[in-house]
Amino acid sequence: SKDGTVQLLLKVPTLLHPSLDQLKELVKDAAEKEIKICLSEKGLTDAAGSIMVNVEAIANKPIPFASGGGEDPAEIESRLGPGLVSVAHCLAVYSCKGGVGKSTVAVNLAYELARLGGRVGLLDLDVYGPSLPVLVKPDDPSVRGSPLGKGMVYPIEHKGVKLLSLGYVSSKSGVPGSGQDGGAAVLRGPMAGKVVTQLLKGTDWGDLDVLILDMPPGTGDVQLTLLQDLDLSGAVGVTTPSKLAIADARKGIAMFSELGVPTIAMVENMSYFECEGGTKHYPFGKGFKAFMEDVEIGNMNRENVCQLPISSAANDANDVGIPLSLSRPEAARSELEALSRLARIVSKELLTLPFRPEYSRGSVSFEDNSETFELSSIQLSLDGDAFLIRAFSENGAVQKRFPPKDLRRRDPKTGSILEELREEEDKPPVKSKLGMVEIHRAGAMKDTGKDVPESVAKKSKVGYEVAWSDGAKYIYSKRAIVLAAGGKVDKQQIHE
Repeated sequence: SKDGTVQLLLKVPTLLHPSLDQLKELVKDAAEKEIKICLSEKGLTDAAGSIMVNVEAIANKPIPFASGGGEDPAEIESRLGPGLVSVAHCLAVYSCKGGVGKSTVAVNLAYELARLGGRVGLLDLDVYGPSLPVLVKPDDPSVRGSPLGKGMVYPIEHKGVKLLSLGYVSSKSGVPGSGQDGGAAVLRGPMAGKVVTQLLKGTDWGDLDVLILDMPPGTGDVQLTLLQDLDLSGAVGVTTPSKLAIADARKGIAMFSELGVPTIAMVENMSYFECEGGTKHYPFGKGFKAFMEDVEIGNMNRENVCQLPISSAANDANDVGIPLSLSRPEAARSELEALSRLARIVSKELLTLPFRPEYSRGSVSFEDNSETFELSSIQLSLDGDAFLIRAFSENGAVQKRFPPKDLRRRDPKTGSILEELREEEDKPPVKSKLGMVEIHRAGAMKDTGKDVPESVAKKSKVGYEVAWSDGAKYIYSKRAIVLAAGGKVDKQQIHE
């Protein structure tokens, strides 16, 4: 510039970077050093002392993490819908028990991430009892249509975060429970799933570094719909110190982990209170924080547990519709420090995701091919009356056709061969549930001529859903698909 300042523009994937200021300072120091060396070599020593360097950072257009950066844009739009094509990460905030403060955590996490520089959205998916309109009262709560597609809407923007909830939608929409004064949302599972899909994919979210999904409590239809249809980058669990809540929290972590979604942080809400003397008291015990010190749960980092105190300030903020992370009262210093730490944990975990092994990690090989392939690269499709499996590596790819019956006779999760057919044909089929997928054993596996696949659909990181001609639908893990195709998986490298 005219005043002798060198302007450097640093393009980064996201401004939601836990060490962005340090990164800019390192670039500045390196640039100043190189400029001074260059000027000194040209005999401009006096000028070298007056040179200033200014470093600014801008974010690139977000790319969905699930695409891996290499998927065709048209395929991304077809799978995610036009409203999510520029959303880098979808992050679930969940609890397996109601009343633990999950929505309060989700709202404040959204605004803390925005304070860090992130482009953030928040979607209230508790269609049975939307709470976002109570926790955040936007200046303009109107939901307006978007030209991006038929029936699509813009989210509400308030203080740097994009918001949407069934409670913001007009009660005239015809959706049960819509509107701030709407009645009870009496929805069966399939209808709830449709409403969730419409809220998620029928919204023009624009460019987002992270879209936070405030899930309804429990492990029901809404959770399974999202886990199977959407590639979530991770999840944040919320619990309280009670043993009952911790037991349910373990189930939530297990469910998300089983479907390929890591729980990257846990929040222990109402963990303690601090008396006037400054001493912390734990009326419900040390709870989840202490539990994590003794027990490993999945692959969650035990350091990523944040404790929030019993707080009248948080309750007051909820009552007036101004989140703590916006009002920032001095009396809520402990709460804000914990929420800030949670935001830094989340930003770091999301930033490092591309450099970690995937959930379906493993080395795959086939007898007729000396090459080894990554389990995460496996693709499945229909090819006439057979399945077609494709596997990829840095050196090439391989594809194989195999008969549908070889997949149908395997356990959808583990890939092991199910029990042999019973000799007694008069005995009824025996059903059992393994993990999140119902399988049919014994007599149900008898060749009735109905084991014909009608469709194949990718389901998140877990694998592929196959719809069979007899009406059955199962989600098969990539491991099960490889074994059915005659391949082998190196168990030593699988991230269980």
